[in-house]
Amino acid sequence: MRHILSLIVILWFFCARAETYTVLVYHGANPPYNFIANNEQSGIFKDLFKRLGELTGHTFELVPWSVAKGQKLFDEGKIDIEPGVHPSWRSQRGIPGIYTNAYASSTEVILGRQSNVTVTNPAQLYGKVIGRVRGYRYGDFEQHFGRDKILIYDNISEKELLSQLLYERVDYVMLGDTTADYYKSTVNAYKSFEVVYEISTLPVYIRLQPSLTLLQLQLNKALAQMLQHDEIAAIYARYGATLKH
Repeated sequence: MRHILSLIVILWFFCARAETYTVLVYHGANPPYNFIANNEQSGIFKDLFKRLGELTGHTFELVPWSVAKGQKLFDEGKIDIEPGVHPSWRSQRGIPGIYTNAYASSTEVILGRQSNVTVTNPAQLYGKVIGRVRGYRYGDFEQHFGRDKILIYDNISEKELLSQLLYERVDYVMLGDTTADYYKSTVNAYKSFEVVYEISTLPVYIRLQPSLTLLQLQLNKALAQMLQHDEIAAIYARYGATLKH
């Protein structure tokens, strides 16, 4: 009986029909993960899901929204997939979702204009105004936000935050180090920006609607194959980034 059940699971896995799924990406410039080039979506997520489509037979449609709007649409069941997240960032959402295996990691940092500033304790940042992308979460570090602590200024994208940092409208900004490195390497005005504090380094996963358990299995198999053959590292390198896993 056990062998029969195993055979049924295998057949169910490999005979699943091809489907089309929506993938949440953030507009407003989130390079190198997602950005517009030649009037088309480009970046790590586009290339990642193109390859996942080849391996699974599914079609993955990238849909750009702001972070806050995208989270709302996922909660409403109108978005199937969100890549590049850690479960703790979505634990308080209406639909936390289910997750694939980790395929990379993300380091969240605080970026400043001055390279001679050393922050060893978050309390050193109390009273400072720090920019954050609206809808991004920072886990335990958020205990340092609030009145008489770190003052948070929300904006719609990393692009807007970095502009505000340049023009001294905020003291610091919070973002992923991969995005920070991308902007520093492509925008001359940002080359002097420096990381003053590392908030966290966490594995990242692909978040799915809870009903997509079969897709979860298929993506795990495809991601394992890509990791084994260094395909994800090659995608990151295409955009000047280093895969951390």
